[in-house]
Amino acid sequence: MNFKHWLITQIASEASIAEEEVDCDMAFEHFNLDSLSIVSISFEMESVFQLENVDPSLFSEFNTINKLCVWMENQQ
Repeated sequence: MNFKHWLITQIASEASIAEEEVDCDMAFEHFNLDSLSIVSISFEMESVFQLENVDPSLFSEFNTINKLCVWMENQQ
């Protein structure tokens, strides 16, 4: 499964915007995601991509989709 596409879909859904509006270089904070949304996406990441302990703080440390994708690639 393509992580970038999956993440775009999740963010668009949580932010109630079209996938086409999700800019992969835009900071997550731009999408006005609340902490519950971030925790939910983190939990789904663990499940879908079989990762352990995906800390929601990753969305602050790697604050764009492209940066988080680089982190994800290094996990596999």
